[in-house]
Amino acid sequence: MPLPLLALVAAAVALLAAACVAPADDSPPTGTPPLVATPTPSPLLDLVRNAQDAQRGGILTLANRDDPPTGFDPMRTSSIALHHVGGALFGPGNLVMRCRENMYLICPLLARRWVANEDFTQWTFTIQDRVTWHDGAPFTAQDVKFWYEMAAYGAAVGDRTRAPAYFTTELGEAPTVEVLPGNLVRITLQQPSPMFLDVLMNPRYKIAHPAHLMGPRLEAGDMSVAPADVGLVGAGPFRLERYDPGTLVQVRRYERYWERDGMGNALPYLDGINYVIMPNPEAMDAAFRVGRLDGGARGEGHYLTVERMAGYHKDLPGKVYFAQMQGGIFRLAFNVLNEGPWQDVRVRRAIALWIDKEASIPSVLGGFGYISPVLGPANPFTSANFVNWPGFNRASLEANRAEALRLMADAGYASGFTMGYLCRDITLPRCEFLHAQLAGLGVNLQLNVVDEALWNLGRISLSYDAQSGPNTTPPVPEGTEISLGRYGKNPDALAKHEDPQVDRLYQALYNARTYDQRLAAWRAIEEYVILQHAYIVPIAGTLQLVPYRIYVKGLVIPPEDGHTHTDFATVWLDK
Repeated sequence: MPLPLLALVAAAVALLAAACVAPADDSPPTGTPPLVATPTPSPLLDLVRNAQDAQRGGILTLANRDDPPTGFDPMRTSSIALHHVGGALFGPGNLVMRCRENMYLICPLLARRWVANEDFTQWTFTIQDRVTWHDGAPFTAQDVKFWYEMAAYGAAVGDRTRAPAYFTTELGEAPTVEVLPGNLVRITLQQPSPMFLDVLMNPRYKIAHPAHLMGPRLEAGDMSVAPADVGLVGAGPFRLERYDPGTLVQVRRYERYWERDGMGNALPYLDGINYVIMPNPEAMDAAFRVGRLDGGARGEGHYLTVERMAGYHKDLPGKVYFAQMQGGIFRLAFNVLNEGPWQDVRVRRAIALWIDKEASIPSVLGGFGYISPVLGPANPFTSANFVNWPGFNRASLEANRAEALRLMADAGYASGFTMGYLCRDITLPRCEFLHAQLAGLGVNLQLNVVDEALWNLGRISLSYDAQSGPNTTPPVPEGTEISLGRYGKNPDALAKHEDPQVDRLYQALYNARTYDQRLAAWRAIEEYVILQHAYIVPIAGTLQLVPYRIYVKGLVIPPEDGHTHTDFATVWLDK
């Protein structure tokens, strides 16, 4: 049966989805929105106007922060170096997506409709009939079963195994995934999951694994096979034309792509996109100013600072605009599974109280930023009262620091101690900020500076006392367990802990049936993880600014999370 809690707004969302980007068949899509939503800077009216005015053709040239890692495999990394390109190749989501007109609503994508049973343990998806992989093979319910089971459980042939996706925890236990007649797939969950779609619409969970190509490789024992090993055959709006590592990724319009705009025209509008690999942000700025780029890269280190933005205004007056998104939060996350003073909650609370959060914005976040606990301040689930929490109000910094010194003395560390910190090289200024801040508390923060490859390995290990963790957090409460949950359930968790109470709190969130229940469950998680136990110290969030030429039209800019809407299917060039 359709979702009963959301029936009143489902029809409105379906109308929005149909007017924005309609499926290729003639039946109206069925969208299921979250229980609450907020407007975004990309209203439906602009997308309809875009469909009326859009010009076809042209090559969009963008910077990309680095080579896409892990063989272009979204199961292995959330790195924006992959997902900035991956949206074009694999699409903006999976079975569902964040709506282009409002990212907090759920829209159809590879599934054109869905139903859930009464206790939300069984979800049945009707797969789009006209979707094909880039090699012409039809995309079917079998592809969904193959992808979901590999993501949730990995694979095994004899004594050889493939690890599940890093986001396996978010998918939940699914004892059965069945292909049904009519191109349907039914996912049966072990526990009720009313907000299953909210988790599933995460754009990082792209389906990039064609069963007809990867299945035989797995059966032959190749457990490490990645999308790059089978030719990067996706189902997104653009197909791979060329990849020169360290230099360029070229994608071109996939002529059989199934999505249509509000006027019934085929998407995408562009002939293609060139992603120029540019690890150095200053090189990106220089290339943009001399006309080699139409748009900048997404990703930490490449988002503009106040000073760099001023240079664009000076050199390109009236020729550039800036996509602004709330980014991830700069944090310090403790590894309480490593022996040390930080295993004492008093020490963790002291560190949380001592750090001057607002000082980080002008000094290491480029001058653009905000204070928030877990989700962004524009998120409907972020408490309006967090500014009154201990450590979040700069007006009480002096009192906070006095309490921090008392807690350190009470824990027996009045003279301080040494703690290691895994530092990603592209965020070195942030690490140095923490080092300087904590010196006043007597904490000698030893920085272990590593490159991107070692960072991706180190952040899931227990080799370090503390780290910042991945920069971004999915913008729905249910999606945060991947960041805040137990290490045993998810090695990519920010803090490394095995606190069973966190499991129980998240289970209460998953069992919520109303918005008020969901909100109360989320407040309990925030209070327990951030305030009571201080497993993670949120410092400040970044405002992410990406430059684009004024003639780049139809760009869908999400209010938060730069991994969203990277398919560029609605973009066109007015020149």
